[in-house]
Parts: sequence; structure tokens; C-alpha cells
Amino acid sequence: MYACSQAFHDAVANGNDQKSLMIFSDCVFTDEDINVDNGIEFHEYFNTEEDLAIGQALSSEISFSLFNDDRLLNDYGFGEFLATIGVLIRTGTYQQFGSVMIQSSYTGASYIGSNDMPFIRRNGTALNPQPSFPVKSILIYDRKVWCFSDDGRYAVYRDTDGTNITNQNGLNAFMRKKCQRWNGKGMCYNNDTRMLVIQEGGTRFEYEFVPLGWFEAERPKAPDVIQIDLTCYDQMQKFDQDMPSDDAIGLSWPSTIANLYVKLCNYAHVWYRTTSFINCDASIPERPEDFNTATMRDVLKWIAEAAGSNAMFDRDGYLTLRWLTITGDRYSASEYSEFNPYWYETKKVTKLYNRSTQDVTDQTYGSGDECYLIQDNPLLRGVS
Repeated sequence: MYACSQAFHDAVANGNDQKSLMIFSDCVFTDEDINVDNGIEFHEYFNTEEDLAIGQALSSEISFSLFNDDRLLNDYGFGEFLATIGVLIRTGTYQQFGSVMIQSSYTGASYIGSNDMPFIRRNGTALNPQPSFPVKSILIYDRKVWCFSDDGRYAVYRDTDGTNITNQNGLNAFMRKKCQRWNGKGMCYNNDTRMLVIQEGGTRFEYEFVPLGWFEAERPKAPDVIQIDLTCYDQMQKFDQDMPSDDAIGLSWPSTIANLYVKLCNYAHVWYRTTSFINCDASIPERPEDFNTATMRDVLKWIAEAAGSNAMFDRDGYLTLRWLTITGDRYSASEYSEFNPYWYETKKVTKLYNRSTQDVTDQTYGSGDECYLIQDNPLLRGVS
């Protein structure tokens, strides 16, 4: 689940127009680039075991196919991106001036593009320096104003004051071709509010988006194809590497489980949301021998198990340690889910038993009534 407005829920229930955005650092793929006939397949996992189990480190995945008709993606490197899905929540009208116009939802400034000089105006004032071409479309994103011609030329300005910053940016061949199809469109995507406004021909469209997560798209091995099929996994794959040495990760012993958790996240270069959890202050006396043959994901699983949780990334790209909780959410007749809620009706773990099979002894953590038994967690051997 992800928090969104009631207007979003109503729009989905009513079958309003939907849009997908795959936002890379230097490229944006939209519905016109994605083979929507194949669909976009998204999986977000909480449990992959036959029985509900703690101590999992799970990765979400997304699959889609991109058109490569002009072979402009043959040399594109792909990489990390944010996947989002939006729905049309309202429409309206506006009075058209110039060839294209849009108002920034960041600063409130209005921009008008024209076929004649001045080619671009901000709040009625000509920007300086002017583009050397008629402005046919405008995109405001990440507090930058992109002005496009109909032949692949562009100029970029800072939204806050209209300063020209074109030299700080570049467009790849795919994006230059894509922008030529935007003639007459003024667009503003606010990544803080997750709102997209499109103004075209006197009609204003407002879309609300929800993120599906941050993913990594690997460069296909056979690039020269008409359609590029991608299956992408979230940042959990950054933990699929051998557990580094203490010096490399900056660990010294004894160490708390919380400190180990933070060091892992920093080494993997990921953000983390959870900062306090069961056993976070437990002190590990020395480096467990199990680390010598473990991956970072193995260690993260042990941390999650000791915390009575599962590890996963949320839709905003933050690592979390989470367990089930009771919510007030209810599915209506127009909503659909592939799981039966009663499968996951379970109480929060408040007490852990860690059993050592070497000497058949139990260690107990917590003092609640909801107990869970784990075996041979290396992080809980002899902790204090």
C-alpha cells in the first residue's frame, strides 16, 4: 500500500486514463515508449516461504518491454530508475497564449513559448539569453525548465530565477527524438507532490502518481533489437555480494546489531528508514565466523530475523525492517488483490527464542507473549 489521495482511488475505480513513467537520470520512458500490450508486471513481496516466516530479505521486481524502432537505445546504458504509475484525477481549461504554455508547480512562475522572438518568457518577461529557435514544447522537472524546438534543439533554465543552465545538461539521441513529438505540450512533473500537469490546446490534465520503487535496469546483452525486454530488481540486489572485511566496512568489535545494520547500508550505498528495532542494542562480542562464507544479504537476513522482521525496500527506495500490522484499510468491490487477507492474520512478534543446535540451549529476547523460535542466528550467539 502507498498513501495517495481519495481522488486517486476514485479515478482508478472509475477507470480513468493511466500513465506510466520510468524515470532515469538522463531519460524518461512513457507509455509511448513501452509496449503496453504486453503490460507492466510488478511484484512486491512480503513473504516467499510456504509458511509465514521472519528473517527474509526480499526484492521487488518489475518487467516491461521498450520499443527500439529507431535503434536509438542500442548504446543506452540504462541503470537505476524510479518506476511510477499515475492516473488522471481532473481536467480543466486554460486560455492559450503563444505556441505552448505551462505554470510551474514548484515556484508558480508561468512560461510561454512562441514561434517568434522572444521565444520564451517567464512571468511575461523575456528570458536572457534567448534560445536560438522557436519554442514548441516545455517540460518543467526537478526545478529545471526545458524548452524544445521541433528538430531536437533545446535550452534549459533554472525555475527559481530563469537563469540559463543549458551547458550543465545534455540530451541523448533517444530523448532528442522523443521531445520532437511533444509539440504544443506544456508539462510540469513535480517529484515532491508526484503530480503531472499537461497543458495542450486549451485543455489542462492533472495526473497523480504513486511510486512503485527504485530499480536497476541492466544493459541487455543483445542491444540491436526492435523491442528490449527488461526484468528489473530493486536495490536489494546491492546486498548480493560477499560480506566485506571489517576494515572495508568500518566495523570494530564488539558491535551492536544496529551499528552493523548501518554499516551494511552505508557500504551498499542505500538509504534506510528503520533506525530502531528489537535487539538493535544487542552487542555482538566478535566477528561471527559465518561472515567468512556469507553474502551481505545473508547478514541482512540475520539482522531482520533478530529484529522479528523481514527486510525490504519501500516505494521511496528506503530499506525497512517491517512486520505485519493491523490497518483500517478495506477493499471495495472495484479493488482487487491476489492474496486472501486471512493468510496473514498474525500478531506482532514480541519475544524471540534463539536455539543453538550445538549445545541445545535457548536464549530469550524480549518479554512479550507472542513468541517465535529461530535457530543458530550468528548475531545472537553470546550477545549481551
